[in-house]
This record gives sequence, C-alpha cells and structure tokens, in this order.
Amino acid sequence: MRCITGPTKSRWMFGQSDILSTVILIVTILILSAVFLTFSMIQFSNEAAQSSIQYVASFLTNVADDIDAFMFTPGAVLTYKLPNTNYGIYNFVDSTNAQCNITIMIPGELKITETSGELIYGVPPNYFSLPLGPQIVWRGSALNGTPTSSPNDLSLIVSYGKNVLMGTSMAILQLGYGELDGNYYGTYLVMVPRVMVVNGTGADGVGYVYIPLLTSISSQGRSKLVINIMNISTQSIVFNGKSNGELEVNETCYLGNGIVLRKPTYPVTVVGNTVYIVIIQIGVGFG
Repeated sequence: MRCITGPTKSRWMFGQSDILSTVILIVTILILSAVFLTFSMIQFSNEAAQSSIQYVASFLTNVADDIDAFMFTPGAVLTYKLPNTNYGIYNFVDSTNAQCNITIMIPGELKITETSGELIYGVPPNYFSLPLGPQIVWRGSALNGTPTSSPNDLSLIVSYGKNVLMGTSMAILQLGYGELDGNYYGTYLVMVPRVMVVNGTGADGVGYVYIPLLTSISSQGRSKLVINIMNISTQSIVFNGKSNGELEVNETCYLGNGIVLRKPTYPVTVVGNTVYIVIIQIGVGFG
C-alpha cells in the first residue's frame, strides 16, 4: 500500500513569514515609541524652559524691588538663593555688546559719562528660542512712570516732574535669540539700570539726576546672588543763569547681537539752576 504525504515545506515557509511579520511589527512599534518619546522630551524641555523664564523674571522683579528700597543705604548687602531651574544660566556681563552708557551734557559740552553692566539669565537655543530682539518688558515703565509690558513704550529714563516714586531703578526685559559675552541664548532676561530725573521749579530751582550703576564684584559660586550697595557719590552742576538752566540726559543699552536700546531716542531735559548728580554704585556677584 502506498502512502502519500503532504508537503512540509510550505508549512515551514508560513511559519517563517509569521515570525518575520512579528519582528517587523515590533521594530515599527519601537521606532514609533522612540520618536514619540523624543518629541515628548523636546516638548517637555521647551515648556520647562519657558516656565523657568517666568519663574526667574518674578525672582528678578523681587530683587529689583529690594534695590529700590535699599539703594540709598550704602553698605547694604542683599543675598538671595538663586532659583535652580536646570534649564538656564545666570551671568553678569559688562562688555561692548552688553552694557549701558549714560551721558549728561549741557549744550555743547559733555559733563558726565558712566557705564553699567547687565544681569542676565538665559536658556540655551536647544531648549527654547524666540525671534531676535526685545520681546516683553517684565518690569519697567514709560518716561512718565506709567507701567508697560511693551518694549516700544519702555523708557530707560524716568521723569516724574517734581517727585521721585519707587519702583524705577531697574528694568527687566526678555529678548529672543542672542549672543552675549560668548554665550548663546535662545531667549534671555536682562536687568538694566534706569536713570531717574527730577526737575527743579524752573530755571532757578534745584534738579536731581539719579544714576544707578551695576558693577561686578567677586564671585565664588552660582548658588547665591549678592547685591551690594557699594557707594553713593554726589556732584553738582551750577548754571548761574547759563544755558537756561537745562541739562540733557541720555541712556543707551547694548543688548547683544547689535541690539541697541535707546529710549527715549531724544535727550531728556533736566531744569534747574543747580542740578545734583547722584551716582549709586551697586555691586553684583554670585556666591
């Protein structure tokens, strides 16, 4: 009797095909999972970096408020624990592309030139980036002291007529992509000083110009921020009827990448027969 057996080769081929399909499916799932995980991590880093900017902006606003309160107290030292965001870098810069210049003139004569550094917090471009240039004002006002969040309305000089109000000595801005002092940022916060002017009561009155300057002091770490009201000096300019008792004040801040902020674009005039120039040296360091 003859026995006829069926083919075994096709059964083996069907088994091999199933295994291959399963392997392809698993590999596809793993690739999609890796892509999704990578995207999720990028998105998380992006949102965390944005949150760190908001967090540090609030912190620097509190620091600026304290500087307002203590800037006429020589020897005062303010120490703060730096918020550890893990997404940004703190720095103090005072270089040609990252500093503020203040000039005071009487017609045809330069009387005073001062420079100030800038306190920076920035996040790397691979975490989060904004377009080049000023984006938002976290702390600042127009020339007359009206609060603003728009860089277009911000004034680096504050004039209240015959009164000086608090909350004026420092402005905090957020800018987009830029390079400062060799470091590249996708976005960064910068704290810069503001000049405060008070007019006298006419050409025979007394005027005041207050100039806070940020300067570097010794740094030995990155866990604390140290603010030191180092010195206050005063000098006077007496017109005795010359130049109609008018003095011109300008402030220009360089914020990296060729960004120049000069607001207002015209000189601010201070009126008075005698104008006192008060310069407040404020040390900034890390510990």
